Amino acid sequence: MPGEVVLITGCSTGIGAALCEAFHAAGCTVYASARRLESLQPLAAAGIRTVQLDVTKPDSIKAAVEAVVKEAGHIDILVNNAGLGLVAPLSEVDMTKAKEVFETNLWGTLAMVQAVAPRMAARRSGTVVNVGSVVGYFGTPWGAIYSSSKAAVHSLTDALRLELRPFGIKVMLLAPGAVQSAIGDNNLKRFDDRFTMYAPFADAIRERATISQGNNSMPTPVFARAVVAQVLRKPSPPAHFVLGGFAWLTQLARWFPLSAHGAMEWLVRLPKDRRSGGLANARPVGAM
Repeated sequence: MPGEVVLITGCSTGIGAALCEAFHAAGCTVYASARRLESLQPLAAAGIRTVQLDVTKPDSIKAAVEAVVKEAGHIDILVNNAGLGLVAPLSEVDMTKAKEVFETNLWGTLAMVQAVAPRMAARRSGTVVNVGSVVGYFGTPWGAIYSSSKAAVHSLTDALRLELRPFGIKVMLLAPGAVQSAIGDNNLKRFDDRFTMYAPFADAIRERATISQGNNSMPTPVFARAVVAQVLRKPSPPAHFVLGGFAWLTQLARWFPLSAHGAMEWLVRLPKDRRSGGLANARPVGAM
């Protein structure tokens, strides 16, 4: 409903920023948050409230939630959008970076839920939207750390829906497909091609970092408006809301998992990989 208080994490760019704008346009009181407050200036200029928030730091979470509640009185909708991507082969992934992905995507989501859900429960009202991904339904080569972190968010969200229902709190999983955002650029910033086994495939792995930003990606404002319509205009939001490029693969994965994985194994190869036979015909550096 218009006028509801919405707190959204990870709003510097992309989906988070677009959701802020869409909720704001729908008449909600929106609090955009990010680790760097200065990154939210465009949203602040549009009349959207801003708050500094790092989902990996308990003190930051506590201060942000208390600031919102002090000013607005309560939080009606929490959107857990903050996330990190990572592209690397599992056998050579940087463990520190891999743990950072889970710290933000999974534990950051849970920490936000623990900070906000008790307040919602006290009012017997509220909605939690956790942002997963279509790749949370199936693992993809080079992106398995991100995929598995989102798969964990999916599982957490399904259980949370059941646990919070007695308190009048609705829980929705938002699983974006290919949507225009900054995830490709951010993946490239964190990309490290110092591989040994996979050195011959460094270029292909690098290309995977931006695969969601191709011609099939959905414009972010279109995506955000559709999400807001699901959250605000329906008595109960869908348990899983999947939208964006390649969303059809998600349905295949959910209902025909074995077929989906076969399709994925073919689709995720780049054209040159298909011609050469991909990894099956490759010889790692140093192999005899």
